Amino acid sequence: MEASIPSLVYLQRGAFSKISKVVEKINSQNAIILTDQVVLEILKERIEKLGFEKIIVTEANLLEARKIEAMLSYSEVDAIVGIGGGKVLDVSKVVASELNVPFISVPTTASHDGIASPVASFKEQGRPISISAKAPIAVVADIDIIEKCPKRLIHSGFGDLISNITAVKDWKLSRDLTGESYNEVIASIATIPAYLMLNKAKDNLSLKEDLETLLRGLIMSGVAISMAGSSRPASGAEHKFSHAIDYLGYGFGTHGEQVGIGTIIFEFMYENHYGDGDWRAIKEAMKKVGAPTKLSEIGLSKDQAISALLQAKMIRRRRFTILEALNPSKEEFERILRETELI
Repeated sequence: MEASIPSLVYLQRGAFSKISKVVEKINSQNAIILTDQVVLEILKERIEKLGFEKIIVTEANLLEARKIEAMLSYSEVDAIVGIGGGKVLDVSKVVASELNVPFISVPTTASHDGIASPVASFKEQGRPISISAKAPIAVVADIDIIEKCPKRLIHSGFGDLISNITAVKDWKLSRDLTGESYNEVIASIATIPAYLMLNKAKDNLSLKEDLETLLRGLIMSGVAISMAGSSRPASGAEHKFSHAIDYLGYGFGTHGEQVGIGTIIFEFMYENHYGDGDWRAIKEAMKKVGAPTKLSEIGLSKDQAISALLQAKMIRRRRFTILEALNPSKEEFERILRETELI
């Protein structure tokens, strides 16, 4: 399968000024901007200067994407420029896919790897869903803009990137126990930036100074997903746990915060059952960057976390992970939460 990966990536201060150049390079004559009201107010002068028609994304769901698609279906639109956080980019991906036009990703946060992945994630009737969509032909990530986003979203991006460590271990485990196809190059693309950020955290990590490294890692994570043809390199048991939390309606954590907590849990399991891992290093790194390292910090009680871990076994059953390999009991999960001091 031919992978669709960004052919143009601008990751630097002042990158926003490259948008017109990107539109020109892809020979677009009628690009449309999708953004939300908050981003429009913050970047109004810069967005107006681009001179493209704008559509405001008001909801982060599939219905919103369908409405915009219907609005544009009889127009001459030939490119979608998504400017905003994850939800704006997810809606933009779906619209671009349905209209079969190039998608230019202009993230204003560093909250997860969706800035460059071919997957759109929504909550429909309180349940998380993932939709295969068009990967961006270009990513324009302006450090000057992204560093001003709420710090919590940057912490979330750190958690999402670090989660690739256990996701790839699950992929390897499935290779060994079920014979699933595995690609070492793709796995390395997903995990090398994660380990780099982890090692930086052992020394003197500053998310502001190392924001470019984090963004590069999130982009590479999205590229790994495109190359694999699935989210396998970046989504394992820790993502099942996060989806279960969403499904059950527990807590108030962001996606990256939830998978970060999940990474501590499943890294503990890998270290204790397979001798492969260092859960303390992951927890310490998350603490250093200001990400949650206690269940209470994302509004979860011990019982809710255990319920979500048990529910996680029921999510995406065809994706084999350490959950399926070990089938931990309620008592085992409670022991893990105590030993990792997440409670």
